[in-house]
Amino acid sequence: MIWKGQSGIAPHVLAATTNGAASQTVSMTLGIAGCETNASIQSMASLIDARGDAVAHDIAVGQGENLDAIASSLRIPQDQWPEFRSLLQTNFESIFPSTDVRSSHVVAEIVRILEQDERFKDHVA
Repeated sequence: MIWKGQSGIAPHVLAATTNGAASQTVSMTLGIAGCETNASIQSMASLIDARGDAVAHDIAVGQGENLDAIASSLRIPQDQWPEFRSLLQTNFESIFPSTDVRSSHVVAEIVRILEQDERFKDHVA
């Protein structure tokens, strides 16, 4: 509970990785880790946790139902999905730096990338 009362993705992800009492996504989704995040990011985290390899594949090729599901969970308008897909594909190496990457890293990196892009930053605020 060292992260209790803090908000934002960084303390949220840190709380999830330091919380040994429950899985990362369960901790984040249920608020066990003591931080709050928006429902869109929680939905994205659950999807990534459940479909990790398929998400990695879709990001690598720049298309697929998992990318569309992430875009939808973040409430990105459909006309911006091609740009969203391309942005994540371009940043594949930082999102998935190794084959054993934790879902918390994937979520945090996607949020970081989107926060830096004017088109998408409001979807992860």
